[in-house]
Amino acid sequence: MNYSDLCTVGINLSTRMVTIWRRGKTKVNRFLSNVFPWTCTTYGQTLPLPYELAEMIIAHPTHDLDTLKACSLTCRSWYIVAVPHLHHTITLKAGGPDFLTRGKLKPLSKLYRLGLMPLVKVIRVDQSVVSRNNWFVPQAFSRCDLRYFSAFANVRTLVLQRFKIGRFIPGIERYFKHFSPTLQSIALFHPRCTPRQLSYFLSIFSNLDNVEIRTAYLYTPNPTVPDTGLVPFSAPTLRGRLVLDHFHWADTWTHLIASCGGPRFRSMTLRGTGTCTPILLEACAGTLETLGFNVIDGLRSVGK
Repeated sequence: MNYSDLCTVGINLSTRMVTIWRRGKTKVNRFLSNVFPWTCTTYGQTLPLPYELAEMIIAHPTHDLDTLKACSLTCRSWYIVAVPHLHHTITLKAGGPDFLTRGKLKPLSKLYRLGLMPLVKVIRVDQSVVSRNNWFVPQAFSRCDLRYFSAFANVRTLVLQRFKIGRFIPGIERYFKHFSPTLQSIALFHPRCTPRQLSYFLSIFSNLDNVEIRTAYLYTPNPTVPDTGLVPFSAPTLRGRLVLDHFHWADTWTHLIASCGGPRFRSMTLRGTGTCTPILLEACAGTLETLGFNVIDGLRSVGK
C-alpha cells in the first residue's frame, strides 16, 4: 500500500467517524428536545468536534498553509489543533531598506503578544545571496527585539544563511544562549567567521546533535578580540548527523576535540572537506554507522 492509498484510507475513516458523530449528536439533540426542550439549541451550539477527530483531519494538510489557516478559523477545537502547525516554522528576513536602521524584527512582536513563541520549533534567518544587505547583525536587535528573540523556549532547529559570527563576538551568548537546552540541529549556509569562532559558536549548544555547514568564508571584522581567548561554553553532544559541503577548516574540529572531547557522529556526508576528513573519521570511528564522502577526499584520507 503506497502513500496515496494510506491517505485515502485515512480520509475515508475520518469521514465515517464524522458521520457517526453527527448521527449521535442528532440523537442527543432529539432526546433533549423531548426531555428538556429549552436546552436543545444551546447544547447543539456548544457541542464541539472531538479533539481526536480534529487531529486526524488536520494531519493531512499540515504542509498547506492556506488550508491550515482556513481550518483554524472553523471552530475552537480545530484552532487548537491547527495553530501549532501554523507557527512551527518562522522565517526572519529583511522587510525593506529601513529594516536594519529601525532595528526591529517585525514578525517577533506579534508572536510575543499572542503568546505563540513556545510553539516555534524551527527558526530560519534568510539573507539572500543576491542581496548584499546582511541585516542579521547585533545592530538589528533593539532592547525589545532581544527580549522577543530570547522568548523562544522550544526551538529545535536553527537555519542561518550568510551568518557573520564574528560580528556577534564578544557577547554572542546574549543572543543564542537561550537556545542551548532545546536546540538539536543547526544548519549554516555560507557562514562568515574564523575556524575557532565557528567551534566557539557550536559549543554554545550543549544538546546539539546534527550539524550542516556549506561553504564557510573567512571573515574577521574585529581583530581586537583574539581567537585564542575564545573558551568553549560547553561540550555539545554531536551524536547525530554531520553534513559538510566544501568545508575544509580542520582547526574547527581540532579545537572542539581539544576543548570538548570531540564529535561522535553516527552519520556523516562529506564533500570537499580536505584535511577535515581524516580528523572526523578518527574521532567518530567508534560511533559511525553511515558515511558518504567525495571519492577524492576518501582517497586522501586513506593515503594518510
